[in-house]
Amino acid sequence: MALISVSLAVGLMFCTVSAMKTPLDDGVSAKQAVSSSGSFRPASSFLSRKVSSAAGSSKPVSSSAVSSAAAVSSRAVVSSAAASSAKPAPSSSKRPAKPASTKPVEEDPDPSETPSYQTSLPKEKTVYLTFDDGPSSLTKPLLDILDQYQVKATFFVVGVNDKNETRDLQEIVKRGQAIGVHSWTHNYRQIYASEEAFFADFDRMHKAILDATGVDTKICRFPGGSVNSFNAKTRREIIMGLKRRGYVYFDWNVCSEDAAKAKTPEEIYQYALNGVHQHRVSVVLFHNTAAKQATLQQLPRFLSTLKSEGYKFAVLDTSVDNSPFIFKG
Repeated sequence: MALISVSLAVGLMFCTVSAMKTPLDDGVSAKQAVSSSGSFRPASSFLSRKVSSAAGSSKPVSSSAVSSAAAVSSRAVVSSAAASSAKPAPSSSKRPAKPASTKPVEEDPDPSETPSYQTSLPKEKTVYLTFDDGPSSLTKPLLDILDQYQVKATFFVVGVNDKNETRDLQEIVKRGQAIGVHSWTHNYRQIYASEEAFFADFDRMHKAILDATGVDTKICRFPGGSVNSFNAKTRREIIMGLKRRGYVYFDWNVCSEDAAKAKTPEEIYQYALNGVHQHRVSVVLFHNTAAKQATLQQLPRFLSTLKSEGYKFAVLDTSVDNSPFIFKG
């Protein structure tokens, strides 16, 4: 019995050392003893066979001896698996991702904070005549022609072209014509430099109209139109600012080309007439600076022709749907 006990003890020591240095059983290594789900695979079944073989006896080994050996082996296996999982991950050659931009994204104005207008377009053939860049020395003659043909138009005015600015603004309103903000300076580089610069200029023109006429106009037109090479960086902020303030802006869908150099009255007439014939509802761009004698000369013929063709004339205001007359940019 003493010999068997010594043999058993030596066997147990051999088994424990083997469990730490060699595969556990049938090619099952310490790493494989831990299942893919991460749970530990019991090693007592492997150890019992090893112990029995080392003892050289068919007698069963006491459960306490097996448990002791199994506990030692289990600690070795867990330590081996933990050491394997603790290996540092291979370093990545990729650069770390840049942090997301923290710059706030400006959203469109809340509809509840923006004046709401009921807008529509006339169903009949209609022309909205518009005259930019006045008043000037030609404003009163232009008003006389409009009165003669009983036509109403819309004037988008500036503040630097007329020494009789106040008087002529008053005359436009007195004659029943519509008036809107264009610009005080009409200096593209200055007004489109920033949203603040735009509204400093805009507010000055709006105040001049209000002081002269008492009209708190809510219609306007961008100098150069809402999409131009000077306002690419500031256009969105300006448009949102106009919406917050309750303004409606209008571009045009017919251009008379009277701003181009050396256009004759006949050329202006043809450009404008051909443009109107392409639309049921037109917003026509003319100009009213002191240099636009050709525009004034062709106007009686233009009005007479359209009246004979059954067109109606109207003025722009916040009730007019501006979406067909806004440039896409």
